[in-house]
Amino acid sequence: MDFIGCAYESRDLPWSLQAMAIAESNKGSGATIIGSAIAATYGDAAFANAVMGHGLVREDMHSGSISHLGIAVLPVLLALAQYRRINGYAFLLATVVGYEVGGRVGRALMDADIARIHRPTGITGPVAAAMAGAKMLALSEEAATSALALGANTTLGFNQWAYTGGSEMFFHAGFIARNAVAAVMLAEHGAFASPSALDGAAGLFASLRKR
Repeated sequence: MDFIGCAYESRDLPWSLQAMAIAESNKGSGATIIGSAIAATYGDAAFANAVMGHGLVREDMHSGSISHLGIAVLPVLLALAQYRRINGYAFLLATVVGYEVGGRVGRALMDADIARIHRPTGITGPVAAAMAGAKMLALSEEAATSALALGANTTLGFNQWAYTGGSEMFFHAGFIARNAVAAVMLAEHGAFASPSALDGAAGLFASLRKR
Protein backbone atom coordinates (compact mmCIF):
# COMPACT_ATOMS: atom_id res chain seq x y z
CA MET A 1 0.00 0.00 0.00
CA ASP A 2 2.90 2.33 0.69
CA PHE A 3 4.29 1.67 -2.79
CA ILE A 4 0.94 2.33 -4.44
CA GLY A 5 0.57 5.55 -2.44
CA CYS A 6 4.00 6.70 -3.60
CA ALA A 7 3.06 5.94 -7.20
CA TYR A 8 -0.19 7.92 -6.98
CA GLU A 9 1.63 10.87 -5.44
CA SER A 10 4.15 10.89 -8.30
CA ARG A 11 1.89 10.13 -11.26
CA ASP A 12 1.86 13.69 -12.66
CA LEU A 13 5.63 14.28 -12.47
CA PRO A 14 7.57 14.56 -15.75
CA TRP A 15 9.36 11.19 -15.45
CA SER A 16 6.12 9.41 -14.60
CA LEU A 17 4.35 10.92 -17.60
CA GLN A 18 7.30 9.99 -19.83
CA ALA A 19 7.22 6.38 -18.60
CA MET A 20 3.47 6.16 -19.15
CA ALA A 21 3.85 7.63 -22.63
CA ILE A 22 6.16 4.77 -23.60
CA ALA A 23 3.66 2.23 -22.32
CA GLU A 24 0.79 3.87 -24.18
CA SER A 25 2.72 4.04 -27.45
CA ASN A 26 3.46 0.29 -27.32
CA LYS A 27 -0.26 -0.55 -27.04
CA GLY A 28 -0.06 -3.60 -24.82
CA SER A 29 -3.08 -5.30 -23.31
CA GLY A 30 -1.96 -7.49 -20.44
CA ALA A 31 -1.21 -5.25 -17.47
CA THR A 32 -2.32 -2.05 -15.81
CA ILE A 33 -0.50 1.07 -14.68
CA ILE A 34 -1.39 2.49 -11.27
CA GLY A 35 -3.91 5.32 -11.55
CA SER A 36 -4.21 5.00 -15.31
CA ALA A 37 -6.51 3.39 -17.85
CA ILE A 38 -3.56 2.51 -20.10
CA ALA A 39 -3.41 -1.17 -21.10
CA ALA A 40 0.29 -2.04 -21.20
CA THR A 41 2.65 -4.92 -21.80
CA TYR A 42 3.85 -6.60 -18.62
CA GLY A 43 7.31 -5.09 -19.00
CA ASP A 44 6.01 -1.59 -19.72
CA ALA A 45 3.60 -1.70 -16.79
CA ALA A 46 6.41 -2.77 -14.47
CA PHE A 47 8.61 0.01 -15.89
CA ALA A 48 6.01 2.76 -15.44
CA ASN A 49 4.88 1.62 -11.98
CA ALA A 50 8.48 1.43 -10.77
CA VAL A 51 9.26 4.92 -12.05
CA MET A 52 6.16 6.32 -10.35
CA GLY A 53 6.92 4.49 -7.12
CA HIS A 54 10.34 6.14 -7.07
CA GLY A 55 9.12 9.50 -8.33
CA LEU A 56 9.52 11.48 -5.10
CA VAL A 57 11.97 9.10 -3.37
CA ARG A 58 9.64 8.69 -0.42
CA GLU A 59 9.39 4.92 -0.64
CA ASP A 60 10.78 2.35 1.76
CA MET A 61 14.53 1.83 2.06
CA HIS A 62 16.63 -0.96 3.53
CA SER A 63 19.61 0.73 5.17
CA GLY A 64 21.83 -2.36 5.28
CA SER A 65 21.84 -2.68 1.51
CA ILE A 66 21.33 1.08 0.88
CA SER A 67 18.51 -0.05 -1.43
CA HIS A 68 14.91 0.82 -2.25
CA LEU A 69 13.77 -2.77 -2.59
CA GLY A 70 10.04 -2.09 -2.89
CA ILE A 71 10.36 -0.21 -6.18
CA ALA A 72 12.16 -3.21 -7.64
CA VAL A 73 10.13 -6.08 -6.23
CA LEU A 74 6.56 -4.81 -6.16
CA PRO A 75 6.15 -3.53 -9.74
CA VAL A 76 7.39 -6.88 -11.02
CA LEU A 77 5.00 -8.85 -8.84
CA LEU A 78 2.06 -6.62 -9.75
CA ALA A 79 2.79 -7.15 -13.45
CA LEU A 80 3.34 -10.89 -13.18
CA ALA A 81 0.19 -11.28 -11.08
CA GLN A 82 -1.68 -10.18 -14.21
CA TYR A 83 0.40 -12.49 -16.39
CA ARG A 84 -0.74 -15.45 -14.28
CA ARG A 85 -3.48 -15.44 -11.67
CA ILE A 86 -2.07 -16.10 -8.20
CA ASN A 87 -3.41 -15.79 -4.66
CA GLY A 88 -2.52 -13.23 -2.01
CA TYR A 89 -0.39 -15.62 0.01
CA ALA A 90 1.83 -16.36 -2.99
CA PHE A 91 2.19 -12.62 -3.62
CA LEU A 92 3.20 -11.90 -0.01
CA LEU A 93 5.61 -14.83 0.17
CA ALA A 94 7.28 -13.72 -3.06
CA THR A 95 7.61 -10.19 -1.67
CA VAL A 96 9.40 -11.52 1.40
CA VAL A 97 11.74 -13.59 -0.79
CA GLY A 98 12.57 -10.55 -2.92
CA TYR A 99 13.33 -8.36 0.07
CA GLU A 100 15.44 -11.06 1.73
CA VAL A 101 17.51 -11.72 -1.39
CA GLY A 102 18.04 -8.04 -2.14
CA GLY A 103 18.90 -7.26 1.46
CA ARG A 104 21.39 -10.08 1.84
CA VAL A 105 23.14 -9.47 -1.46
CA GLY A 106 23.27 -5.75 -0.73
CA ARG A 107 24.72 -6.19 2.74
CA ALA A 108 27.47 -8.35 1.28
CA LEU A 109 28.27 -6.00 -1.62
CA MET A 110 27.68 -2.41 -0.62
CA ASP A 111 30.28 -0.08 0.79
CA ALA A 112 30.86 3.67 0.53
CA ASP A 113 33.13 3.42 -2.52
CA ILE A 114 30.66 1.32 -4.53
CA ALA A 115 27.67 3.44 -3.49
CA ARG A 116 29.49 6.59 -4.56
CA ILE A 117 29.47 5.48 -8.21
CA HIS A 118 26.77 2.81 -8.53
CA ARG A 119 23.12 3.05 -7.52
CA PRO A 120 22.86 0.30 -4.90
CA THR A 121 19.26 -0.43 -5.89
CA GLY A 122 20.46 -0.91 -9.46
CA ILE A 123 22.64 -3.76 -8.22
CA THR A 124 20.38 -5.39 -5.64
CA GLY A 125 17.05 -4.68 -7.32
CA PRO A 126 17.30 -6.90 -10.42
CA VAL A 127 18.39 -9.89 -8.35
CA ALA A 128 15.70 -9.29 -5.72
CA ALA A 129 12.93 -8.77 -8.24
CA ALA A 130 13.89 -11.74 -10.40
CA MET A 131 13.86 -14.06 -7.42
CA ALA A 132 10.57 -12.64 -6.19
CA GLY A 133 8.98 -13.24 -9.59
CA ALA A 134 10.42 -16.74 -9.84
CA LYS A 135 9.02 -17.57 -6.42
CA MET A 136 5.57 -16.20 -7.17
CA LEU A 137 5.29 -18.14 -10.43
CA ALA A 138 6.60 -21.28 -8.68
CA LEU A 139 9.44 -21.83 -11.13
CA SER A 140 11.61 -24.90 -10.68
CA GLU A 141 14.91 -24.56 -8.83
CA GLU A 142 16.79 -24.64 -12.14
CA ALA A 143 14.57 -22.00 -13.74
CA ALA A 144 14.70 -19.80 -10.64
CA THR A 145 18.50 -20.01 -10.70
CA SER A 146 18.47 -18.86 -14.32
CA ALA A 147 16.11 -16.00 -13.46
CA LEU A 148 18.47 -14.94 -10.68
CA ALA A 149 21.45 -15.10 -13.04
CA LEU A 150 19.67 -13.17 -15.77
CA GLY A 151 18.73 -10.53 -13.22
CA ALA A 152 22.35 -10.28 -12.10
CA ASN A 153 23.35 -9.65 -15.70
CA THR A 154 21.16 -6.53 -15.82
CA THR A 155 22.58 -4.67 -12.83
CA LEU A 156 22.83 -0.99 -13.70
CA GLY A 157 22.69 2.63 -12.68
CA PHE A 158 25.33 5.29 -12.03
CA ASN A 159 25.21 8.24 -9.66
CA GLN A 160 26.32 10.86 -12.17
CA TRP A 161 22.80 12.30 -11.99
CA ALA A 162 23.73 13.78 -8.62
CA TYR A 163 26.32 16.03 -10.30
CA THR A 164 24.07 17.23 -13.11
CA GLY A 165 20.50 17.13 -11.81
CA GLY A 166 19.63 14.51 -14.41
CA SER A 167 16.43 12.48 -14.12
CA GLU A 168 18.00 9.11 -14.89
CA MET A 169 17.80 8.11 -11.22
CA PHE A 170 14.01 7.74 -11.58
CA PHE A 171 14.33 5.53 -14.64
CA HIS A 172 16.79 3.19 -12.93
CA ALA A 173 13.81 1.70 -11.10
CA GLY A 174 11.96 1.19 -14.37
CA PHE A 175 14.88 -0.55 -16.04
CA ILE A 176 15.23 -2.85 -13.02
CA ALA A 177 11.57 -3.85 -13.09
CA ARG A 178 11.30 -4.32 -16.86
CA ASN A 179 14.49 -6.41 -16.94
CA ALA A 180 13.34 -8.55 -14.03
CA VAL A 181 10.04 -9.31 -15.77
CA ALA A 182 12.00 -10.38 -18.84
CA ALA A 183 14.40 -12.47 -16.73
CA VAL A 184 11.56 -14.39 -15.09
CA MET A 185 9.71 -14.98 -18.35
CA LEU A 186 12.86 -16.07 -20.17
CA ALA A 187 13.69 -18.52 -17.40
CA GLU A 188 10.15 -19.88 -17.44
CA HIS A 189 10.52 -20.53 -21.16
CA GLY A 190 13.74 -22.49 -20.69
CA ALA A 191 16.52 -19.90 -20.97
CA PHE A 192 19.67 -21.10 -19.24
CA ALA A 193 21.95 -18.64 -17.44
CA SER A 194 25.12 -19.27 -15.42
CA PRO A 195 24.40 -20.69 -11.96
CA SER A 196 27.59 -18.92 -10.85
CA ALA A 197 26.49 -15.47 -12.07
CA LEU A 198 26.78 -14.11 -8.54
CA ASP A 199 29.90 -15.76 -7.20
CA GLY A 200 31.82 -16.93 -10.28
CA ALA A 201 35.23 -15.71 -11.39
CA ALA A 202 33.55 -13.20 -13.73
CA GLY A 203 30.28 -12.80 -11.83
CA LEU A 204 28.57 -9.96 -9.99
CA PHE A 205 30.70 -10.07 -6.85
CA ALA A 206 33.93 -10.24 -8.82
CA SER A 207 32.87 -7.26 -10.94
CA LEU A 208 32.72 -5.17 -7.76
CA ARG A 209 35.90 -6.71 -6.33
CA LYS A 210 34.06 -8.49 -3.55
CA ARG A 211 34.51 -12.03 -2.32
